[in-house]
Amino acid sequence: MIINIHAGHNPDGKNGCGAVGFIKESTEARKVKSRAIEMLTEMGHTVYDCTVNNGINQEDVLKKIVDKCNRNKADIDVSIHLNSGAKDEKGDGKTTGTEVFVYSENSKAVKYAKRIAAAVGNLGFKNRGVKTRTSLYVLKHTKAPALLIECCFV
Repeated sequence: MIINIHAGHNPDGKNGCGAVGFIKESTEARKVKSRAIEMLTEMGHTVYDCTVNNGINQEDVLKKIVDKCNRNKADIDVSIHLNSGAKDEKGDGKTTGTEVFVYSENSKAVKYAKRIAAAVGNLGFKNRGVKTRTSLYVLKHTKAPALLIECCFV
């Protein structure tokens, strides 16, 4: 399989760096992305890192990510994120777990999204399932079927 993968934001401290709370989304998403690339490569897949480190704002980051992804003839595009939380130390009991977004229920990415949500759930995170979201730039503009993983809440 040919897989595009990226951490979905600029590095910490730059415009468009993602959620910041008890942990920093950009830092942790890059760790997850790097480990995923290692594991997928070890399994024999061809993996392209489409992470962007030089966007001038969130819109620019997204456009640059999509441009990098669309240069490759990939089977799937994977965007790694950490969800923005409720900003409370105790937790509200609702903003927990992992969820995976796809553009439509008919997307070829759905079968992978279900497997990913289940696998992260098996690590002890609440499985919030697969959801459709037509407004997410990466899901809407990549040529290959795409999914966006919200690994957990920040």
